[in-house]
Amino acid sequence: MKLDVLAIGAHPDDVELGCGGTVALLARQGRRVGILHLTRGERGTRGTAEERRAEAEQAAAALGAAELAFLDLGDGGLRTGPAEEDALIEALRAFRPELVLGPSPSDRHPDHGRAHRLVEDACFYAGLANRGSGAPHRPAASFAYMQHDPFEASFVVDVTADWATKLQALAAYRTQLFQPGVPGGGAGGPLTKVSTEDFSRMIEGRARHFGALVGATFGEPFWYRLPLAVSDPFLLLPGGVR
Repeated sequence: MKLDVLAIGAHPDDVELGCGGTVALLARQGRRVGILHLTRGERGTRGTAEERRAEAEQAAAALGAAELAFLDLGDGGLRTGPAEEDALIEALRAFRPELVLGPSPSDRHPDHGRAHRLVEDACFYAGLANRGSGAPHRPAASFAYMQHDPFEASFVVDVTADWATKLQALAAYRTQLFQPGVPGGGAGGPLTKVSTEDFSRMIEGRARHFGALVGATFGEPFWYRLPLAVSDPFLLLPGGVR
């Protein structure tokens, strides 16, 4: 299925945490958006691969994703060799997105940084006629969403209108994330950083911070390695109270 946007994460819940509001916004605007998880999350401290897949399916439906796909590149040691590049190239050529949303260049979890490099490389190689099989296709851009570690944002997407949808998607990850109003905050199991209430508050606080920078209630920051073309500077004027 031809997609407009493909959001890629190393693990189930990365996309929803980093750019779930943007995915929901684009889907609501009529864009065909897909989600691709590079691993099954099989080495996570909480939840099984089967549970995480079911959670990912529920989250993707909440965000309005038209497609959900998984690769099996090795959780907790994500592989980035030629075979893994070929697997991602095949997915890019199958979905043919114009825009890719991917992991940030450097992050607390080593899989995230590895995933960023893999996504960047595969997006380029997918456009080479003599690399792999299938018709070449190179996305126009790959924007990186913020995960644990901060970066200087290239731009911020106002996701205020879609924040509730993002929260609905995050609530699907019962084995992974803190669940407000649920005894103990979730499905139990060993406590991890992402299952704490503090982490949940950080996600909201960061969105409020970046939203405030652009005159919005909630915002999601992105990074791009090149300057971005603007056809109308008035489209960049901040909203909110002046």
